[in-house]
Amino acid sequence: MSALSELKHHGILGMKWGIRRTPAQLGNLSKKDSTWIAKKSDKITAQAEKKTSRELNRYANELLKNPDAVTKSGKLSATTVTAYNRKKAELMSQSVSSLRSPSGKVVQFVAKRGEVGVMMALADEGYNISQLKNGVWSSGRVAYKKTVLDKA
Repeated sequence: MSALSELKHHGILGMKWGIRRTPAQLGNLSKKDSTWIAKKSDKITAQAEKKTSRELNRYANELLKNPDAVTKSGKLSATTVTAYNRKKAELMSQSVSSLRSPSGKVVQFVAKRGEVGVMMALADEGYNISQLKNGVWSSGRVAYKKTVLDKA
C-alpha cells in the first residue's frame, strides 16, 4: 500500500479519546470573569505598573549595562527583552497577589515573547505560571510550555 493512500492519526500527547471536557476544564473564562476582565484589566495593569515602575527602572538599567544587551543594529537583544519581561511579570504579579476575580481565580501577569510587555491572566490558586517557559506571543497564544521542552 502506498503512503498516499494511508491515513494515520496519532493524536495529541495526553489526549483522552472519547472524553469530553467542560469549558471550565478547558480553561475558558466564565461570563462573570470575562466581563470583569473587560472592565477592569486596564485599570489593574496600570496600577500594577505604577507600583513596580521604580524597581523595574532599576532592573532595566542593570540589564543595559551588559554589553550584550543591545545588538549591532541598535535593538535590544532577545535575551534582554525576555529577562525584562519575566522580571516585569513577576513584580506585577506580586503587586496584585491579593486580587481575585468573581470566580475566585488569581490575577497573574505573563511575559510576552518577542516584544517588551506582559499580559494579564487569570489562574487557579496555586497554579505555577512558570510552566510557560518563554511566555506568550503578543497575540496571546502560548509560546510553548516547559513540560514539552523537558521531554525533548
